Amino acid sequence: MGFLDKLLRRRAEPKETDLVFIDIPAWIAEKERAIFEEADRAVRESRPRVCEAVGEMQGLIGALKSAKPEENEVVHPKLLKVVEQGVPNYAAAMEKTLALSVSEVPGEYYDNCVELIAQITKNTKGPGRYIANVFPAQMKEIRLLIDVIGREVNALSGVLATSRKQSGWVDEATETHALLLAHQNKLDEALRTVSHLTEENEKLDAELSALKCDLQVLIEGPEADEYNALIARQATCKDTLREADADYKRLLSQSANVFRKAVHFCELSNDKETIALLKSVRSGLESPSSDERIRGLAAYPSLFPHLARMIRENDSLIKNKDEQALFSEQDAFIIPLTEVIAQADDLHAKNARLTHALGEVGYVRRKAGMEGKIKKLSEQIVRNSAEINDIHNISDEIRASAPEMVEHLRLNLGYLAGEGVHINLVKVPDFS
Repeated sequence: MGFLDKLLRRRAEPKETDLVFIDIPAWIAEKERAIFEEADRAVRESRPRVCEAVGEMQGLIGALKSAKPEENEVVHPKLLKVVEQGVPNYAAAMEKTLALSVSEVPGEYYDNCVELIAQITKNTKGPGRYIANVFPAQMKEIRLLIDVIGREVNALSGVLATSRKQSGWVDEATETHALLLAHQNKLDEALRTVSHLTEENEKLDAELSALKCDLQVLIEGPEADEYNALIARQATCKDTLREADADYKRLLSQSANVFRKAVHFCELSNDKETIALLKSVRSGLESPSSDERIRGLAAYPSLFPHLARMIRENDSLIKNKDEQALFSEQDAFIIPLTEVIAQADDLHAKNARLTHALGEVGYVRRKAGMEGKIKKLSEQIVRNSAEINDIHNISDEIRASAPEMVEHLRLNLGYLAGEGVHINLVKVPDFS
C-alpha cells in the first residue's frame, strides 16, 4: 500500500471471484476441509507441549511425595504436620487428574485441557496452599507448567472460535444452497403440473362444450317432445283424478249426517241388524280401496229399504236438498258413487300406463346421464383451476424470497472466502 493510500486509509479493491452455482458444494467442501485442517494443525502443534507439561508435572508430583524441607529451612511444627499429611492427598489427587487422557480431536482436546486446568486448580486450592510454604520451588514449577497449559488453551480458544464461526458459515451456505436447489426443483415441478392441469382443463372444456351441445340437441329433439307430451297428459290425468276424488268425498260428506242419524235411531229401537248393515256400508265407502268401496256400495240395496222407512218415519233425518236428492231412491245414491269410483279406477289405470310409458322413454335417463357428466366435468375444471391458483401463489412466494436467499448465500460464501474477496455467483437458477 502506498504512502498516500495509508495516509487516506484507502482500502484495496476486493478481488472479484466468480463462483458457478452448481460448483458451490465442492467449493464449500474444500473450505470446510481447510477449516478442519487449521484446527487439526493447531491441535497437532499444541498437544505435544501440553503432554510434555503434564509429563513434567507428573515427575514433579512424584518427587514431591518423597521431598523433605531444606535443612536450614525453619518450619513451624504445626505447618510441617499439615504438609506431611497433605502431600500424599495432594499427590494422589494430582496423579488422578494428570492421568486424564487428552484427545486429538480439536473440540474434545480443548475441553480436555480446560478440564485439566480446572481440576489442577481445584487440587491446589486445598492443601497446595500450605505445601507451597514448605516446598515453594516445586510448587512454583507446577504453577509454571499450569501456565503453559493455560497459554495453549488461550491460543487454541481463538483458533476454535474462528473455526466455529467459519463452520457456521459453512452450515448456513450449505443449507441455503440446498434450499435454493429445492425451490428450483419445486418451481420446475410446479411448471410441469400447471402445464398438465392447463392442458387437462382445455380437454375438459372441449368435452364439456360438446356435452352441452348434445344436451341441447336432446332437449330440443323428438324424444323430449314425446316425453313432455306424456308428462302433460299425466298432469291432466292427475288433475282429473283429484277432481274425481273430490267429487267422491263430497258425496260421502253429503251422506254422512244421514248415516249418523240413522245409526242413532236404530240404537233407540235396538235394531242391531240395521246398525251393522249401516256401519258395513259406510266402512266400505270410506275405505281408500276401490274394491272395498264397490263391496260397500253392493250392500246398499239391502240397506235402502230400512233407510227409506226411517226417512218416512222421521222428518228430522233429511235436512237439506242434497240429502233429499241422494236418498230419494236407491239409484240416486248408487249411480253417482258408482260412476265416480269407475272414473277413478279408469284414471288410476291411465296414470299407471302413462308412468310405464314415461319409463320406456330413454330421454330422461340420457338427459340425467349428460347432466351428471356435465356436473362432474365442471367440478373437475374448478378443482384444477383452484390447484393451478394455489401453485401460482406458492411459486410467487418462492420467487419473492429467492433474491434474498441468493444474497444470503453470497454473503456467507464471501465470509468463507475471507477479507479482500468479493464473490460473484454465476449461473444461479432463474426464479423469475
